[in-house]
Amino acid sequence: MSPARRRLLFAAAAAAGAVLLWGEWANRRASRQEYPAAAAAGCGAEAIVVLGFPSGRGDRPGLVQRYRVRIAVRSRDPRAERSVLVFTGRSPGRPSTRRSEAAVMAEYAVGVLGVDPADVVLEEQATTTWENIRYSLPLIESFPVVKIASNTFHARKGRRYLREQAPAVAARLRPTRDHRFGELLAVKPLLAVLRR
Repeated sequence: MSPARRRLLFAAAAAAGAVLLWGEWANRRASRQEYPAAAAAGCGAEAIVVLGFPSGRGDRPGLVQRYRVRIAVRSRDPRAERSVLVFTGRSPGRPSTRRSEAAVMAEYAVGVLGVDPADVVLEEQATTTWENIRYSLPLIESFPVVKIASNTFHARKGRRYLREQAPAVAARLRPTRDHRFGELLAVKPLLAVLRR
């Protein structure tokens, strides 16, 4: 291999590495934003809102739905008196006979990840992130700890919407485990650019 070709390959690898590191940094940063200055105290009951996403073919949980549910499950505090998962989403534009996004994600949580059905609540009206928060509010406002589960940038948007709609509830926000170093490494730069 010629020296010029070797330099070119090295430069391409360095650029790719820089993009991956930037994506990791951007996602980590977003995962820490839109929280109250003082974290909610205690290990009382917690509500984790799992933001919706369209289901796959045949009302099967798609990759994004499965990822969001896994984030919610790994974000549960084992010390909490009760940990309720609020799945939200209607499936916009689909016939009413189809199952909601919320129902599809809840079934995955119970059937695959072993969540107790008693810890699952469905909100099946929302068609947007704003509505995910709006329609979930009555279901979470009595909980001393609230969490928003989704991919990093989308969860940040959900936290911002919660702060805009219900500042008193947003003051009880606690972090989820939506960022893990190295997880979805190749996808993180794209998520940082799209910021959905």
